[in-house]
Amino acid sequence: MEKYFTPAEVASHFGVTRETVYSMISRGQLDAYRFGRSRRISEQQIKESMSRRYQVVIDATRPNMA
Repeated sequence: MEKYFTPAEVASHFGVTRETVYSMISRGQLDAYRFGRSRRISEQQIKESMSRRYQVVIDATRPNMA
């Protein structure tokens, strides 16, 4: 059986605020299930979100032209 976490639990684990987790959900950076008015995030959804987040390739040989 898969374990589900509240946004507050996810925030505590990653050292961010609960509002940051809700913001990530609304921007589509983190998937979540809705149960009534509450949200729950599965362990698999967290892993998928982290893998998507770190797929950007960084070329350290070129300076950042921002």
